[in-house]
Amino acid sequence: MKTNLTIKALTATLLTATSLAGAATVKGADGVSVTVTNPKRVVALNGTTVELIYKLGKQGTIVGTDVTGTYPANKIPSVGHWAQLPAEGIISLKPDLVIGTADNFTVGNNATVVTQLRSAGIKVLVLPASDTGGLDGVKTRLNMLADVYNVPSAAQALTKSFTTQLAALKINQPTRTPRVLFLYAHGPGDASIYGTDGGANTLIEMAGGRNIAPFRDTKPLTAEAMVALAPDAIIMLNRGYDAVGKLDGALKLPGVAQTPAGRNKRIYTVDDSIRWIGPRLPEFALNLARQWKADFRN
Repeated sequence: MKTNLTIKALTATLLTATSLAGAATVKGADGVSVTVTNPKRVVALNGTTVELIYKLGKQGTIVGTDVTGTYPANKIPSVGHWAQLPAEGIISLKPDLVIGTADNFTVGNNATVVTQLRSAGIKVLVLPASDTGGLDGVKTRLNMLADVYNVPSAAQALTKSFTTQLAALKINQPTRTPRVLFLYAHGPGDASIYGTDGGANTLIEMAGGRNIAPFRDTKPLTAEAMVALAPDAIIMLNRGYDAVGKLDGALKLPGVAQTPAGRNKRIYTVDDSIRWIGPRLPEFALNLARQWKADFRN
């Protein structure tokens, strides 16, 4: 009898030790720590969060995302727009962990949603903002997720690939630094100039350009502003470029045709996700740098 009790006690101790060994406590960007053990049902908010989890090989744990979580191509259920997160919709997915970024969680009513989720007993990990911090910020979020999933080697492999891409980027910079603006457009009559906040600014700088927007936020596009700024190059999201009617339509936007970029038809398209800084940033920057290297030689 005593032997059986001893065996049971040892077994229980081993099981507890195993459970604790697999647990990870990760401190969020909001100062709130979460302790998780092998999460199986994760709601991953912000497209960069989804991408990083895929890179870690843990995409099978994702049970929900928002409208930005479309890459890699997937059939993950969406809870809706990232700026209007629904507490009920997230709770209905029965997650054991919700992961999102600080920039998204502070928009609109989303901070209240985080409080509601935590009040419902759901753990919420807040990653640092995805629209600032450059590649170092991506690495920070990557390492936090690697801690959550206990896959440090996967994070190390991705970090190593960044180093390789940055080396290629270094030798593909344009000889002359182009003066660049990022235009965000929903259609021919709805376009804005993005300032120096956000992922587009990071992309421009990594690719060897200089963002000449004289403000941090977003301003409506006017012909006067465009002509006065006189960019050498303009970048647009793929969907925005399509929405205005591609090159012909872009040249009809206020003031564009009167700029060096317009006269030389130097309007470049970039991935729709670049407002948020994710693991494909070096890839996007290298693609843009190679185009600028060819176009801005002297």
